[in-house]
Amino acid sequence: MIKNKSAETRFYEKLLKPFVKKQSLVNAFQEESYKALQQTSFPTLKDEEWKYTDIGDLAIQSLEPAVKADAEKIRPEMVFPYRFNHMKSHVLVFINGYFSPHFSHIKKNSNSILIENLSEALSSHPEIVQTYLGKIDKKGNDFFSYLNGAFFQEGVVIDLRDNVSCEIPIHLLYLTVGNDHLRYASYRNIVILGKGSSATLVETHHSLNNQSVLTNTVTEIVTSENATLQHHILQLQNENSYYFGSTNVSLFPESHYQNTWISLGGKLSRNDVNAEMQGEGSDCQLYGLYAGHHHQLMDSRTVVTHNAIHATSNQLYKGILNDCAQGNFNGKIYVSRNAQKTEAYQLNRNLILSEKARVNTKPHLKIFADDVKCSHGASVGQLDKNALFYLQSRGVGKEVARSMLTFAFANDVIDSIILGSVRFFLYKRLYNRFGREWGSVDDFESFQTIRKNGE
Repeated sequence: MIKNKSAETRFYEKLLKPFVKKQSLVNAFQEESYKALQQTSFPTLKDEEWKYTDIGDLAIQSLEPAVKADAEKIRPEMVFPYRFNHMKSHVLVFINGYFSPHFSHIKKNSNSILIENLSEALSSHPEIVQTYLGKIDKKGNDFFSYLNGAFFQEGVVIDLRDNVSCEIPIHLLYLTVGNDHLRYASYRNIVILGKGSSATLVETHHSLNNQSVLTNTVTEIVTSENATLQHHILQLQNENSYYFGSTNVSLFPESHYQNTWISLGGKLSRNDVNAEMQGEGSDCQLYGLYAGHHHQLMDSRTVVTHNAIHATSNQLYKGILNDCAQGNFNGKIYVSRNAQKTEAYQLNRNLILSEKARVNTKPHLKIFADDVKCSHGASVGQLDKNALFYLQSRGVGKEVARSMLTFAFANDVIDSIILGSVRFFLYKRLYNRFGREWGSVDDFESFQTIRKNGE
């Protein structure tokens, strides 16, 4: 029995009892992560990276391990609405941290494409897990990264060989079911794209009831030479839940990576993106939208490190805050001495819809090379009164006019999602969030795209 337990130990000690050891290569990684976790303090407002993210109410709670029995009462009609009905895709469904083969559907692939849940991949392709597990995630000294490494339950392994295109999207659907305790669901994903390969990956997080769950996801990605990955993450959980996500990507020569992060859910959500430009001509595009209301706290952190010449990166993050919601953006660009001819841009724009909503924004640029084109900026403002007056003078009601302008503010981030079915799904969520009753789908270009392309 541990005496004088720390707050950190009390937070995760219940996860130790049902912990099931996996294969030795994973055991070693988890044991190493657990040792680091024991030496890492719970983040507070005194930590620079958590300066505006108060998680004090979470620190006094105790995580409960999720169990497979949580999924026993889930019926197909509860899952189907979240599978983008119009979209053909590989679908892997997870419920409270466990893979659900009953609700999943992976279309038959050639030997050049591997899409498996982590437990299966440990048996069929252990060499992939051994090569990449923990190698791309370099956050270091981060409590929730170590917590994930120590107690992850499941995940996905995606591996595309050279010059292979995955013709349909890969959809990772994470569902949570809470109870009277704070359930813990944790995932570890590995995504490897060989030379000249391409894929589209969609991750969506939803709640099936209104009780709280803490979701902790770490994804490690390698885009090899000339590879392309479109990556969209939608965090749409209930407003009692907690979400911590970390995406870590290493880009090699002439590879392209696009990440679009959408956050509408959660009581507290934090999304980290760490991209390393390792190869000449690599390109990284990061888009983000956090739209909070009530008392939601939404935190976005990006770090893009340029280590190669002629690489480009662009970041566009937008926040829409209403009621007493809080949004945080902390973005960094590092350009090393060898990364000449770099082009790196970063912009954070925020729209405040109420007097009590708050935004903290901190764009950061650190350059050690002398032949670069770089910029960063941030803005916080309200709806344009002249635009509101113009719409009202044309017979548009005040609330509808506010919704139209708010939606227009968010639209360029939503348009970065290449899949029409996903965009249309988000359009409905956004219009409901902004207070406008959902009307005819024929009013929207996205639906025309769906019908035309059959997505």
